[in-house]
Amino acid sequence: MSVEDNRALGYRVYEAINQQDIATLEQLFAPDIVRHAMGEVGSEKARQALQNTFATYPETRFVVEDLIAEGDKVALRVTVHGRLTPPGQPLPLIMEIFRIENGRVAEIWGAGTLRMPPTE
Repeated sequence: MSVEDNRALGYRVYEAINQQDIATLEQLFAPDIVRHAMGEVGSEKARQALQNTFATYPETRFVVEDLIAEGDKVALRVTVHGRLTPPGQPLPLIMEIFRIENGRVAEIWGAGTLRMPPTE
């Protein structure tokens, strides 16, 4: 895939998340995806985590503020909308790096100020 294809994939992931479209996300994630920050391996774990997030915070929307693509990596800065943020405080923020392999997200590294529900 080209850098532009990888860039488009980064945006597609967050479009699918905002639409709560698990089927599309399963196509965008490699079957053995590694989510390093969560200590998870496999698309089933990713699906469970996303379903928990959608159920717990159905109104949450993620806005890709910046996206940088180089080689097989895509770096994203994402703000989180739809959650209570104390007055004067910045919106919750996520920083992620995707590694793309065969047109799918194979690895995700991330950090941020957002608290996600635990997976079961």
